[in-house]
Amino acid sequence: MVEVVVDNIMDEVIPVRRRMQWVKQQFPTAIVTTQEHPLPQDPSETTFFWDIWRDTLLRILPHPVDAVFASERYGERLAKELSAEFVMVDLDRKSVPISATSIRKDMIGQWQYLSPVVQQDMRKVICVYGPESTGKSTLTRQLAQHYHMPYVEEFAKKVINEKNGDICYEDMETIVVGHHEAIVEALRQNTPLLFVDTDAITSKLWSNELFGKESPIIEEYIAKQRFDIYLLLDIDLPWVNDIHRYRPNERDVFFHQCEEQLVVRGRNYAIIRGKGKLRLSNAIEYVDRLISHSFNASGSARLESEK
Repeated sequence: MVEVVVDNIMDEVIPVRRRMQWVKQQFPTAIVTTQEHPLPQDPSETTFFWDIWRDTLLRILPHPVDAVFASERYGERLAKELSAEFVMVDLDRKSVPISATSIRKDMIGQWQYLSPVVQQDMRKVICVYGPESTGKSTLTRQLAQHYHMPYVEEFAKKVINEKNGDICYEDMETIVVGHHEAIVEALRQNTPLLFVDTDAITSKLWSNELFGKESPIIEEYIAKQRFDIYLLLDIDLPWVNDIHRYRPNERDVFFHQCEEQLVVRGRNYAIIRGKGKLRLSNAIEYVDRLISHSFNASGSARLESEK
């Protein structure tokens, strides 16, 4: 029987319960536990260091310990304290050439060393969202290029092009389902970031705008799509007419409808303004905050100071 103790460390960016869940998912037959309170991390902190660790582990582990597996020299002393055999695992880091400390310092840069379970839970999906002719497609591509990450194009454009702009009510279901399937396919790549051009809420608004009703499945797909942040684009860009656009004089009304949907649904969002490079830099600022808060060891403190 394998028993895993996930260390409960004070000020850890990722809560211990979340880390425990990762281990449980990856090793479903293991017993996964943690200590109630943070323990000293180095013998220099207290002369009772090993006594504290020994007594704590013997108290929380349900069975006597036969062997201690570790990739650090401290494992030998810990095994001795527990009257167990010590098994050194990859001390020279040849099998996995990186430490957990290095991963925590640069989680995106060391993404390949995270297990698929952790990758799926940690990745961030950003939706670029808002009225027509506000630069959504352009900004989505620019952000993907800036971060060297994949993106999902707006599926509605494909349908509108195929219908030469003359879409019908039934096409809205095709758009919603097709767009969602494209998102699901992109998520299989397990990259740290994914950028998505529009969402099912947009289809809901347009279905009601153009046809006065919406397919019952739209709400179902809205519930499936949980983005980490919406970048709501303001209407401070000039109108550019093309086959995909329908309401040149109602962008302000549509903007407020877009924002209202995010508010009533409790979605995290930021309004992006500015023209040209300023628009992109403003969007990058919010994505960087999301990254800092989620992936960097000191991100929480930095984000708190910016509020």
